[in-house]
Amino acid sequence: MLDKFDVHLYLVSHNDTWFFEDQSELAADNINEMLHLINQYQLESDTLEQLEEAVRRTLFDWIEAPALLDLEFEEMDDYVRSVLKVVREQEEDWNE
Repeated sequence: MLDKFDVHLYLVSHNDTWFFEDQSELAADNINEMLHLINQYQLESDTLEQLEEAVRRTLFDWIEAPALLDLEFEEMDDYVRSVLKVVREQEEDWNE
């Protein structure tokens, strides 16, 4: 199931974060770090839809957020873990 999830399809470039002007590369790097963390923390039980939802939420929450530039690794790690937890719990609720 997970062999279909390719994080590289979702990575952004500085062109995608142009509105951060001189710091567009940092913004892209931080978003990409979070996307790689989604890939790193995926479980065998995760579905492609769950992982894509985690990517969507990450991009929606951070793609234009000024705070993106100030995130430390620990904050990105915590964010990704919490998004994956919410997405997994949501899936469990739907299956009940």
